[in-house]
Amino acid sequence: MTKRSYIRIVSYIGFMLAVIVISSVMSATNMKAYKTELEVSYQQSLAEFAECLDKVDTDITKSLVSNSKGEVYDLSRDLYAQCSTAKNAMSRLPVSQMELGNAYKFLSQCSDYAQYIGSKIDKNEIITEEEHQNLKNLLGYAQKFSEQAKDMVATVNAGAMITEGEVKSVNQINVSSLSNSFSAGAEIFEDFPTLLYDGPFSDQVLNKASKLVKSGDVKTREECRKIFASAIGADVNNVSYETDDKSKIPCYTFKCGRYTGLVTKQGGYIKEILYSGKIQNSNITAENACNLAVNALEELGYSNMTVCYYNVENNICTVNCAYQKDNVCYYSDLIKVGISMNDGELVSVDSKTYLTNHTSRKPKIAKISTNQAKKKLSKYLEVKSSKMCVIPKESGKEIQCYEFTCKSKDTGEDTLVYINCDTGEEEDIMIVLKSASGTLVK
Repeated sequence: MTKRSYIRIVSYIGFMLAVIVISSVMSATNMKAYKTELEVSYQQSLAEFAECLDKVDTDITKSLVSNSKGEVYDLSRDLYAQCSTAKNAMSRLPVSQMELGNAYKFLSQCSDYAQYIGSKIDKNEIITEEEHQNLKNLLGYAQKFSEQAKDMVATVNAGAMITEGEVKSVNQINVSSLSNSFSAGAEIFEDFPTLLYDGPFSDQVLNKASKLVKSGDVKTREECRKIFASAIGADVNNVSYETDDKSKIPCYTFKCGRYTGLVTKQGGYIKEILYSGKIQNSNITAENACNLAVNALEELGYSNMTVCYYNVENNICTVNCAYQKDNVCYYSDLIKVGISMNDGELVSVDSKTYLTNHTSRKPKIAKISTNQAKKKLSKYLEVKSSKMCVIPKESGKEIQCYEFTCKSKDTGEDTLVYINCDTGEEEDIMIVLKSASGTLVK
């Protein structure tokens, strides 16, 4: 063999080895990319699953305390939809690996019971005591599965990988006894196997132009810069312009140290203040923080605000405040305020809901009394207090209601029920969530 032939053979072998190595590397890279995409998909599905289970829990809880056929019908439809969405999310997960088979059985039975309840109401039939108890039984399982899903999401957030089999349910929930407790009249179950804040209405930002902002004088960028500097107690020379915010409520965006602020171009209202730093200590009480929040809003030009709820997290007390006038609380006009638990300083503001909805109003004279409205409540509720308020509906309409703070005789949870002060109809229900860090609702 000539030297040239030898070199050719060696070069060919080297080339083939290089191709094999490159191909292997590319294959491994593609496999890693696919695994990463699959993991992201799994985690998104798990988060959606947990969120739906939390909403299933909420819908059943509200169904237990509602005394309005229309409200229960709407809740049963939403419950069916949430169960269907949860099952769809589960179909994208390695269910057997994560030991969630019983959750699928529960959701199947729960969604069909929601249909059964909805069909009864559609026929103008009464929900019996036995069927009420069935809902209560469903709630117990819903709460267990919701907590299980939340634990799994927390495990993922701590770094565990679903694709590596590191995420499983801590406890298997036995649903074998569930179907036996249901009414024999619910024939739809015969073909089925045995058997997841903020203050009320805070997300009801209606899709409409702000009358308040549009009626205000147009401000220059420099005027808005001074307004932001004053709001955070900073030297205006330390405040820099960042950009224009071209959302539904146009604003100038400014920066000062760890603070970012949005000031409306018309009216010069503080729309948002954000703080990117960390609060290390807690030296004041939540009650002090709530009082400071109201005072801060007064200084920003938001007067007649009253504290509704608060929550303390990461040494920041987030206070939900609503506009109140003539003893009527307007939940449409909500502002969230963050107060540092270290020194009581203002660290955040979110007034989008207030700016969108606030306008001059005259309270109505109620057509029914508090006692008449009270009689419209479910017999499964114990009334603790009441007040007059205005709540926003998804249609954009505002409804004046009696707000009853109640305690559920079934679950012991505090509940807010809103009865229309003209018609006596039940308009909405909120579940009160109390913890050591504060009070929120859902």
